[in-house]
Amino acid sequence: MYPDMQNFILTVILTFFTFLSYAQEAIRYFVNLDNIQHHEIEVTIEFTSIPQGVFTVRMPGSSPGRYAPHAFAKNVYGEKAFDTQNKSLTINKSDISEWQIIGHNGAVKLQYTLYANHADGTYAGFDNRKAIMNMPATFMYGVGMEQRPIEITFDLSKHKDWKVATQLKQLEANKFFAPNYYYFFDSPTIIGDIKFRSWQSASNGKNQTIEIAMLHEGTDKELDDYTEWVKKVVEEEKRVYGSLPDFDYGKYTFLCAYNPYVFGDGMEHRNSTICNSRGNLKENASGLIGTISHEFFHCWNVERIRPRTLEPFDFDRPNMSGELWFAEGFTNYYDDLILRRADIITDSSYLQIVSGILNVVINSPARQYRNVIQMSQHAPFVDAAVSIDENNYGNTFISYYTYGSFIGLTLDLNIRNRFAGKSLDDVMKYMWEHFGKTEIPYEIPDIQKAVATVTGDVKFANDFFSQYVYKSEVPNVQALLADMGVTMRKKNTGKVDFTNIRLEYKEEGAIINMPVLKNTSLYQAGLNRGDKILEINNQTVKNAADFKTIVEKITAGRGCDITFVQNGITQSVKFTALEDPTLEVLLQEKPSDAAMKKRKEWLRK
Repeated sequence: MYPDMQNFILTVILTFFTFLSYAQEAIRYFVNLDNIQHHEIEVTIEFTSIPQGVFTVRMPGSSPGRYAPHAFAKNVYGEKAFDTQNKSLTINKSDISEWQIIGHNGAVKLQYTLYANHADGTYAGFDNRKAIMNMPATFMYGVGMEQRPIEITFDLSKHKDWKVATQLKQLEANKFFAPNYYYFFDSPTIIGDIKFRSWQSASNGKNQTIEIAMLHEGTDKELDDYTEWVKKVVEEEKRVYGSLPDFDYGKYTFLCAYNPYVFGDGMEHRNSTICNSRGNLKENASGLIGTISHEFFHCWNVERIRPRTLEPFDFDRPNMSGELWFAEGFTNYYDDLILRRADIITDSSYLQIVSGILNVVINSPARQYRNVIQMSQHAPFVDAAVSIDENNYGNTFISYYTYGSFIGLTLDLNIRNRFAGKSLDDVMKYMWEHFGKTEIPYEIPDIQKAVATVTGDVKFANDFFSQYVYKSEVPNVQALLADMGVTMRKKNTGKVDFTNIRLEYKEEGAIINMPVLKNTSLYQAGLNRGDKILEINNQTVKNAADFKTIVEKITAGRGCDITFVQNGITQSVKFTALEDPTLEVLLQEKPSDAAMKKRKEWLRK
């Protein structure tokens, strides 16, 4: 089909569905900000054309980009319901996040107060400086009305200088539209004294708007300099995929709040991201840009290249997904690589990040319990989930961000070393062409097929997935890096593995305040977190200097004595001191021409 005809047909289809959305009677939200200095807003929702019978409304329990349950309903109070004659209706709490409204005549006006003082990428926050709304944490929805269009109006009569930034479609000054609840709940919104920067990025024969909406305490120059970095990130990530997505309303917005009045977080959405930090641009820009890089990469990978396990997204309870190692982990691999390619960080700085990834995955005992798929499926327990009992994650869990980044790194290096002119970039392009542009959800075998197709080697793809995805084996990373002119080696040869253990020093001894890992000396000796170390080799441990002096005299592979207190019982144990397995990754000083060429192609210096 000719491109012009294809674009015409797509325009007709989008116009048709927009018409259908407007043709249905919209659910109308009104937000009053009069009491925000006390972290409260008043929400009014007008539902019409309601079927006869009990009408149910809910507060979501899950939020886009998060994979854990959240108790958003806890901050809702003052619920009231009225009919079209403003007559009070009976409203009963029917579940922890659900209310039932009885006696309506086909229309309901629902009102409630929401308290929110945790402005980040998941929750909401209101005060005399801003309103930051992640929609599931802020708004109830009508059960059975998920496909109805939404209109939302913000009353800024007492904040005339404030502006609104959101991916929602603007209808009037402070009135916005979403075609359905899915889009509405995926559209975080910030309000306040926002500074805007915007530019055009060319893709698919047209320009699209990229916008920064910034709440910060810094100068215009700091924002301008940061904008230049963001532009570089956008272009480098566009280069990976070959094009930008077609953003739904022709615009992508970075919703940023960098000031002391928020909580740090970053969260991706279809046509926007929310990035908060208590750091400022003057001192923290080099750290903040990494979150920008990660979240923008998501507008391809996870927002449009979408795992089947996240479709449809359940706003009442979290979806379990075994693909987060790809959706989040590969994004995590690329976010720092993009900063290197954009010349925002150096080769050496990037390799320090690689060192951290390798140490976490290679030296973790957790791989004996779960592969990377099973780590991903564990997300509902770890992705900002809340629990009060102690866990054993130090020994049993590796973040799918880090583990997935490790898989991405080693797959990229394998492809680059074995298949001339090919890389992980080509796999991401394949996934974009076949699953992103088409928005057909993928499964893990689809990623495996993408690798096989890109490399032309089915056996390679099958072997890689069999060993490193479905199992938790580790490839020969040292050899893979050596082919890139990079050295991987042990950092502390001959030193014992408890030199860097975190201790809290008190009069009664040195208390271990970190998990003790299974593959370490102290674990073999029987020590746990919370134990008090009294003596090592008959020498008292009173402070950090004592500990350092004692440990520096111990040779790996030799016997060692330790006296400690565990649950009030004093024990003395002999154990063998193991060598510190910490790895470091360094640039080779004189790589071969072939290795230097591969390194440049990888890091695109």
